[in-house]
Amino acid sequence: MILFLILGGTLGLLMRQDSGYILIAFAGVTIETSFWVFLLFIIALLIVLDWSKRIIFATLRPGSSLAKLTGNISQKRASRNTIRGLLELVGGNWLKAEKLLTKSADKVPYPLINYIGAAYAASEQEEHSRSKTLLQTAHQLTPEADFAISFAQSQIQMRQKHYESALATLLRLNKVKPKHRQVLKMLVQAYTHLKDWDALLALTPKLKKEGILDNANMLELEKKAFLALLENMQHRSKLGVSSAELIREMESLWHQLSELDKDENMRVLYARSLIRFENNKKAEEFIRHSLNHEWSETLIFEYGHLDNINAKSALQTAETWLKKYAQSTNLLLACGRLSQQQKLWGKSKEYYQSAIDLDPSSEALGELGRLLNALGDTEHSQQLMLTCLNHSSKNLKALPLP
Repeated sequence: MILFLILGGTLGLLMRQDSGYILIAFAGVTIETSFWVFLLFIIALLIVLDWSKRIIFATLRPGSSLAKLTGNISQKRASRNTIRGLLELVGGNWLKAEKLLTKSADKVPYPLINYIGAAYAASEQEEHSRSKTLLQTAHQLTPEADFAISFAQSQIQMRQKHYESALATLLRLNKVKPKHRQVLKMLVQAYTHLKDWDALLALTPKLKKEGILDNANMLELEKKAFLALLENMQHRSKLGVSSAELIREMESLWHQLSELDKDENMRVLYARSLIRFENNKKAEEFIRHSLNHEWSETLIFEYGHLDNINAKSALQTAETWLKKYAQSTNLLLACGRLSQQQKLWGKSKEYYQSAIDLDPSSEALGELGRLLNALGDTEHSQQLMLTCLNHSSKNLKALPLP
């Protein structure tokens, strides 16, 4: 501070003693001034030139504070447009979302989100070529995000119903991340749409292990697969494929689809399929084990229709069930039919009559009437047949009669 005061005082003294004289003449122009004014002009000019240089460098150099300032403003605007674009995407305004996301993509730090979002928006507008191009751009900019981009591509392909292309993409993703839950779920959808039931069945162990689907959804999936493959077996049966081969396939399939055994309708379908493929022995074994585990009125009804089995053993099994299900009309009917197969006429009549006592509309009416007629008791047989006819007529439509 003292140094500046001494320097200022000295300069002031010098200026008062001698102001000096400067003369500049050029091209007919003459400038006259004192030495000290000229010195101040030179100093001011140097300062102006220095600041001009700084401003120019600040404008041209990317890392400069001015460039940072303008860059930050641009990035903030782009970020706002990205957020607006994502909100428009969620709101279903596809065109506006695509424009906002695409416009701001090259000005945000992570353009991947913009391009994937824009690709979704383009896909929803059925602009599939544009959607593909946007995903390709995303991959070029961020090749390290290949999984995320491919996953987005598979979702778009599924929405476009390009299931074969989606399946190819999903299989590639599944190799990279075998336990990715959403990839596994989408594989199920792709296989289902393509009706590739064999591939779907091969996937079920992994679905169960990873807990991808709950029991209800897994059951529905297995039912669809089983019904489709069973229909295929029936078609092959008509083409001459042996019943033994088809039954081996069906048994293997049944054991593979463990959830099916929990559904009564599927158990009944499996039993009827065994009967249809003419293997009553396996049908009897299956129905017996199934009924010991869980009772079913429909299955015991089927049990009474089985032919070419050990009727004596089957009747003994059925009679043990009577201890627990004595009020089952279908069980009594089955016992009557199994007794009749062994020519135990008196026993079969008793079972048929017990079934009729519980349910007068039971098929036991017809069975007992036919048996009595064969035994020569035509009067009682005719009464039963008339009763059976009256019960059947209750289901007839009311129409005018003569």
